[in-house]
Amino acid sequence: MDGTDLHFYLTWLKDQLKIQSNEYTQSVARCLQMMLRIDEYRLAFVAVDGISTLLYVLKGKVNFQIQYQLTFCLWVLTFNPMLAEKMNKFGVIPALSDILNESVKEKVTRIILAVFRNLVEKPDNNEICCNNAIAMVQSKVLKHLDILQGRKFDDQDIVEDIQFLTDKLQSSIQDLSSFDEYSTEVKSGRLEWSPVHKSDKFWHENAAHLNERNYELLKILIHLLESSHDPLVLMVAAHDIGEYVRHYPRGKHVLEQLGGKQIVMQHLSHEDTGVRYEALLAVQKLMVHNWEYLGKQLEKETSTSSSILGKTSTISAKA
Repeated sequence: MDGTDLHFYLTWLKDQLKIQSNEYTQSVARCLQMMLRIDEYRLAFVAVDGISTLLYVLKGKVNFQIQYQLTFCLWVLTFNPMLAEKMNKFGVIPALSDILNESVKEKVTRIILAVFRNLVEKPDNNEICCNNAIAMVQSKVLKHLDILQGRKFDDQDIVEDIQFLTDKLQSSIQDLSSFDEYSTEVKSGRLEWSPVHKSDKFWHENAAHLNERNYELLKILIHLLESSHDPLVLMVAAHDIGEYVRHYPRGKHVLEQLGGKQIVMQHLSHEDTGVRYEALLAVQKLMVHNWEYLGKQLEKETSTSSSILGKTSTISAKA
């Protein structure tokens, strides 16, 4: 199958997965399991936004059989090195970490671990392998592995994957700087009150780094503040934006240019008291920064005026 027929069939399968309470979902998933064994079909499936669809269904309330089948589809996709490199851009790691945390079925655990192993083995780019490993740490996979090591499994592949991933993840975090850890946390979208957020030293040294790659991290914080429904994520994002403004001289201007100021202010009326509090603090930092700037400008103008007056008086005296 190729060309238009392949595109039509894969699109149809993808759309069938999205149908709520579809009694044929398992059959559709089985078709995909068979199709995606062929590398050419893997690329075609990704081209019709298939990965996003798999994750959309997995994040919903589906039974363990569907979890297994759709994760199997992700697993076969990761055998293509190019696709394995792109996989976590879709949020595969945090989504599967959540399922792993709640899973009681050995087959689901096995296939998720197999996906994770491929994500740190298959990409040709070693940096991406390391980034995937760090993303797993940030998504609490290492903690899940610790729990799994205390369970007994008949399947030796699971035991080997647990040990392999544990060693790989522990190795990945040994040489991380505090900013590397922070960057990984922000990119994962799973913000929490880790020590760096409340460290003045961290922000003094690293606030300007949020400007790198065309304000990549700052844009992610703004996006999280705009789109997340998790109060914890909103609190931390608002706090970090406030710290950025406080420690980076042009922070207020940059934030306004990116539309972040208005989004922060919208959270002043948020239903969660913690979110309101952090939003208020962030707005105060914006205002204080503004007053400090005006104060410096006023001092500069006053100094200039005094200098001019002094020179005028000298000239007049000589005259």
